[in-house]
Amino acid sequence: MHESRLANRLLSFNPNDVKLTTMRTRKLLLIGSFVCGMLPVIAGEFPNDWTWDDKPEQRADHAALEGKPRPALDVTGWINGGVKPADLAGKVVVIDFYATWCGPCMAAIPHNNEMLKKYGSKGLVIIGVCTSSRGQEEFAANAKEHDIQYPAASDPQLKAEKTWAVHYYPTYAIIDRKGIVRVVGVQTSHVEEVVQKLLAEPAP
Repeated sequence: MHESRLANRLLSFNPNDVKLTTMRTRKLLLIGSFVCGMLPVIAGEFPNDWTWDDKPEQRADHAALEGKPRPALDVTGWINGGVKPADLAGKVVVIDFYATWCGPCMAAIPHNNEMLKKYGSKGLVIIGVCTSSRGQEEFAANAKEHDIQYPAASDPQLKAEKTWAVHYYPTYAIIDRKGIVRVVGVQTSHVEEVVQKLLAEPAP
């Protein structure tokens, strides 16, 4: 039976079918290459060693956010003025997910304040999100003690922490003027470099 089927297939073989299939495949590949060339490669555009991601699953979680529209920021208890989605249109946005008990987080606040003074008039918005499963009851007092000068809010139900894949503190997420997440987990020492790059891009 198998030999008979094979013989029938060989007898019905048409070399032109192969040529057509090959031509179609090449055409699809050319179109795909052209389209891909038109689209910017955003996710993973910054070096991995610019982030604190020391585990593959952390980088994978953050890469899943990068190159996509900014997720919702479900937080509460704003200080220094609340921030609405409309306030972020056309802005470069830095979100600093921090914990009140985190030493490096507290050490980064003065630099956040400096960046806001330096680039605020150029379109930079900085948002602090106090998260973590402990220490949020100290949010307001901590913000005052460390002189946070930008809008900040708390994340009592850890909704923002989950949505933004916060695995450590601080976790910086940076969004471009079009509302696209460009990097999550970037180290404090590289935040300003990313900000400068995104501010230099044309406004939508």
